[in-house]
Amino acid sequence: MTFSASDAAFEGFRIVRRRPLAMLMWALAYIVFFALTFLLAGSSFVTIMQQVEALENSGATPTMETLGPLFQAYGVILLVVAPLSIIVSTMLSTAIARAVVRPKDSAFGYLRLGMDELRVFGAMVVLMLLIAVYYLVVFGVVFGVGAYASSSGQGGWFALALLLGLAGFCGLIWLAVRLSLMVPIIVAEKRFTVLSSFGLTKGRFWPLLGMALLAFIMAIVVAFLGWLISMPLTLLVGGSMASQFAGLEGQSVTEILPKLAPILIVSGLFNAVVSALQLAIMYAPFAEAYRQIKGLEAG
Repeated sequence: MTFSASDAAFEGFRIVRRRPLAMLMWALAYIVFFALTFLLAGSSFVTIMQQVEALENSGATPTMETLGPLFQAYGVILLVVAPLSIIVSTMLSTAIARAVVRPKDSAFGYLRLGMDELRVFGAMVVLMLLIAVYYLVVFGVVFGVGAYASSSGQGGWFALALLLGLAGFCGLIWLAVRLSLMVPIIVAEKRFTVLSSFGLTKGRFWPLLGMALLAFIMAIVVAFLGWLISMPLTLLVGGSMASQFAGLEGQSVTEILPKLAPILIVSGLFNAVVSALQLAIMYAPFAEAYRQIKGLEAG
């Protein structure tokens, strides 16, 4: 069956209208993510900002000794944020697809931590490996041609490297669009798959690309409007996060939390809602495209 790209692009807004409680549950998932990140790595964020400020004020050339605490703080944040973000993003992307292709499974705002999420996580790992191989092969060739062009000084090789880089970028977009229905397929059909999306997207590349671009533009607009609304709210509770970090170096999370509580609560709540809305706008269209192509009942 065919699908309407322009209609599918607005599915995220329709989900928010049909299932406002689900959207609030997705925002709550973001709030939990933000809270855990701050509790587990809040002192590391303070260390980074203070170390950067100290390096800027000193005017000295950074050394491995002076950069050591900075790298250590980044390492702590990476160890905390990476696993949490993978879990939360897997749960949310699966929940949004479930809200479209299995609308009756609405308990807990479509959020789960079960086999669907495990299959989506596995498929995402495979997809990331495929993209990594693509990068290594394609852009490795581009880098090699560019290096030869630089050493030989021949303009023709520079032009070839530029064309190969452009072709590699276009190929990456093509691959992303052709695999864009992977998560809806996994959730709807309850099976592990990565390449089945190629069959459904065959002959539908341009409508899917247009749909994705339209959804992306709407997500950017939502982000901009959210920023405009958040600015006066942030000023009301004491200014930006960066200004609030001043003078907190060396303090523990329990000491930092009361001082930053107002700005953290306001920014956390607002960013969680905006992030959940953006995610629905970006992900729901692909699930809706799958639903229309397969002729499934609308939610």
